[in-house]
Amino acid sequence: MYRCGGKVVRPIRNARYPRTVYGNQVRNKGDIMSESVLNMFAQQYIDMILCKSRYDVGDIQWFTEGPFWRRTSMKFSREYRILPDYEIGDLKHGLTLENIVDRSETLLRELKDYEETSPLCEKQRIEYLICHMRSLWFRSKMLLGEKSSFDQMTSALYNLVAPVYDYSLFQQIKTELDENLPGQGNVLNSIEQFREGITIPADKLLNVLRDVTEAFHRHAIQNMHLTGNSMPRIRVRALPDPNMVFLSILFAYDYDHIQYERNFNLKYNWTVDKVMEYTGHEMEPGHLTYYEKRTQCFIDTGWPEMAEVSLYSPSSAFTEGSARYAPDLCFASSMERKVEFEKEYIFKKAGLDDRLVEYMPLWHRFMEVSGYAFLEASRKVWDKLWTEEQGLQFLKEYGFMEQTATIEQLKAAISDPGHFVCHDYARDTIRRYFESTCSSIEEKWALYENLCSSHMSMTEIQSGIFKPDVYMWR
Repeated sequence: MYRCGGKVVRPIRNARYPRTVYGNQVRNKGDIMSESVLNMFAQQYIDMILCKSRYDVGDIQWFTEGPFWRRTSMKFSREYRILPDYEIGDLKHGLTLENIVDRSETLLRELKDYEETSPLCEKQRIEYLICHMRSLWFRSKMLLGEKSSFDQMTSALYNLVAPVYDYSLFQQIKTELDENLPGQGNVLNSIEQFREGITIPADKLLNVLRDVTEAFHRHAIQNMHLTGNSMPRIRVRALPDPNMVFLSILFAYDYDHIQYERNFNLKYNWTVDKVMEYTGHEMEPGHLTYYEKRTQCFIDTGWPEMAEVSLYSPSSAFTEGSARYAPDLCFASSMERKVEFEKEYIFKKAGLDDRLVEYMPLWHRFMEVSGYAFLEASRKVWDKLWTEEQGLQFLKEYGFMEQTATIEQLKAAISDPGHFVCHDYARDTIRRYFESTCSSIEEKWALYENLCSSHMSMTEIQSGIFKPDVYMWR
């Protein structure tokens, strides 16, 4: 017997379930005493996350509500839906933030107690639940006004602490841009002029987005065990705000099964790198692929924790970091191939000056470095080592914020706690892990697919020792 949320739970044994393979470990489900207990822990976590979303706007990145059933193949019923921006409303019983803090603290203790006697095959799942319960507990205390350092916050929410970036690299990339980019005036003027040169004309943007989206889709289907019947479709819709026209890119399974939608403002200045980033990151092989594999795991296993991704959690760090990294797999992690793709699919189709193509490797590196400028500004302002004015001036110098940028724009850029840790630093953490773990592009694709369905540990990914606990039902 075990205690879960103050309740005594008797584990269920049922020899009718088939055996399960977890990595190299084979076990009979009739021999497992813990699955029912862990499912109860996980369900309580999900219930509290949904309750917390009432007080934490935008927290639910992904939530799948539907039946728990086990299947041998991935099939979707017409009644089964995924709603990316799910409205929780009054579906769950009401809990105050104080209630959530107390309950999550209790469940954390019980999970740790249970871990001491749990079988080896459950360790990874238990650790996943502990880390996510801890992030829920910490974030709830933040909403109640509790203060912490920036590093303490990112450690608790994302299981990541970004080391202080080498400030000399900011000046180094700035010098390289000054020496190499075409244009007149100082380096900031050259950056602005180059940015204008790689901006997609408005009348070409829709076709460029469609073609790049479909190309990424083909790569994902060819290299991963996806359902194979998803198909991107595009619609344009105007909003009441005259400054906003949204492109909606929808992926659907037979157009009536599982739906996924991402909206992009067509009135933004879309540069070549932004087209690559937003399409590959938000859709395939980024977020859409990750959510599809999680959903498949959820259907196959019935594990409640696979039905949700919280913005302030280790899963968020993985999905954001991997979505920044995975598109490069489409080019075998080769900058040369990536730039050739940009030339064929964007420069030519958008009518841009293809002489600018040669500067794209430098531009991509600059954009990665500028992300760390935002990270450092976030850390320094959060820890009150800099004023907001100092943070703004730093970003104008090294983060490519426009010279006319305001304090309000700075606040908007760093308003999401730890955003640049779970995007930029997580991306580089995952990249190092893949490079040290895999010897071929095929292995990288296989590892990515496994990680999407695993109880990932950002702590172990950061240390390079994580072994995906791959499930397979027989």
